Amino acid sequence: MSFLKNWRFILLIAALVIGTAIIAFNGMHFGIDFRGGTLFTIQLSQKVSSQSQLQNIEMIIQQRLDYTGLKDTKVSGFGDEFIIAQVAETNPVQIAKMESLLRKQGRFESVLDGNVVFTGADFIQITKDTQKGYGFFKQGDFYEWRLPFTLKHEAASRFAQAAFHKCVRTGFDAQARTSQYECDKTYFFIDRPIDAVLIYPKPLYDTDKDLYLQGSIAENIPAATKIDDVLNSIMTPNFVYDQNLSAEQIASLSGLAKTNPNAMVPSTIDSETRAKLVGMGFTVKEVQFRNGVPWSWDTAGLRQIISLSEDIANMDKANVSEVKVFSDLYIRGGATSTTDAMEKLTSLSVLLESGSLPIPVQSISKETISPSLGKEFFKIALIMGLLAIVAVAIVIFLRYRHVSLSASIMAMTLCEAYLVLAFASLIKWNLDIAAVAGIIAAVGTGVDDQIIITDELLKKSYADSHVSLTSRVKRAFFLVLSTAAVTIATMLPIVILGGGMSKLVGFAITTIAGVLIGITITRPAYGEIAKFLLAKEEARKAAKAQERN
Repeated sequence: MSFLKNWRFILLIAALVIGTAIIAFNGMHFGIDFRGGTLFTIQLSQKVSSQSQLQNIEMIIQQRLDYTGLKDTKVSGFGDEFIIAQVAETNPVQIAKMESLLRKQGRFESVLDGNVVFTGADFIQITKDTQKGYGFFKQGDFYEWRLPFTLKHEAASRFAQAAFHKCVRTGFDAQARTSQYECDKTYFFIDRPIDAVLIYPKPLYDTDKDLYLQGSIAENIPAATKIDDVLNSIMTPNFVYDQNLSAEQIASLSGLAKTNPNAMVPSTIDSETRAKLVGMGFTVKEVQFRNGVPWSWDTAGLRQIISLSEDIANMDKANVSEVKVFSDLYIRGGATSTTDAMEKLTSLSVLLESGSLPIPVQSISKETISPSLGKEFFKIALIMGLLAIVAVAIVIFLRYRHVSLSASIMAMTLCEAYLVLAFASLIKWNLDIAAVAGIIAAVGTGVDDQIIITDELLKKSYADSHVSLTSRVKRAFFLVLSTAAVTIATMLPIVILGGGMSKLVGFAITTIAGVLIGITITRPAYGEIAKFLLAKEEARKAAKAQERN
């Protein structure tokens, strides 16, 4: 067979060998459609301002998801206000934890006397060395967890000066020969509401007041905490109303609607008050009240309240210029169990290490596909592909009534699909239903092109002319290349601008890959095989004609 020595056929064989090696080495990568997983669609509260800001957001979200141990995650931007995150996880508990992490902007602030003294951006590192205090420890009936961190020198100096002499001497311990102090408290926040107002029904305010006085080890609230001190540290306008908002409160709120557009309200708020807030131009955001936890604690993103110590307050120094700067500090908290302690410690570590999102998250929607359903999808896609191949094979045979020619067309079609799969394995592209549809579309395009080549070779107008089979193949390839160029031009905008539309991008990539593989490898090889088969057929017919004569 002369075509076996042709470089086009040899190229096809080499491509199949290389493709097999790639698949054997890399394996196939399947998307959530086939193996199960969850797709988060994250809407930002405003549009990104630049490509670098978008990449920063993608990196932060990727880091938060990777921290859960799922290295097989994919994060990409879609447009200028959406982020698509895909994870290979379907467990409802784990998904809820991920969603909780993704919803947080992660803006850490330490407040002292109503002023922010340092933020998460001032951290040099989070220390995870148990020798330096990292971890959790048994404390009576509870567990205390600690997260050491190191501040930049400028922030540490600012904190030292802000804390200078913020303790009051309350007594003297004669036995220990040490003074006793009562010190101001620092308040640690994650995502403190900075553009909002707090709307407090009086009964809920009274409940919060009692809960703060009681304190909570599990929530890191010291006993005898005063609600007014907490509200002062939140630094957000708050309005306590009895049954209805007063005229004075309505006037104040109306003036705040533009600068503080978010009204934080309890989920039990009455419809009349809600309607008034909406009418003023506020966006009403409901926050659930957790039993035993002050409503304002969750609403404000408070994580803990820690009293200063006399050494941090530099009580032994007479002048602020002599203050000792402490760069190594730690965040601590309480928990009811080792599991609770580890979850709180891990969650805070993730937020602080990944950093703060430059734009808050407005909403998150998710789509989850179980592994068993994914397997069913894979089975259906496989059946669809086989049915498509069988249907095409029948049509081809009915058209040409030539077994060898029909078999060659189908063989090239299968080779093309196989090489597209090898390409997907090479670039580690996750195959989903849309990608499989793209492969089927590329196969369909390949069959069309092979029909064009075959028809050109079989044209009756050339039968008695001097035009050779090689020239006819060249004529056919002009049409094939034109069709391929149109297909690629149609698909390229989806690849370039598709962004987070991963399903459409998957369809476009596999279609383009199929077309390029076809015009460079499989269709030239088919042209050589078709020339050989038709030349052999013509020689057989010529021999029969000669025998009859």
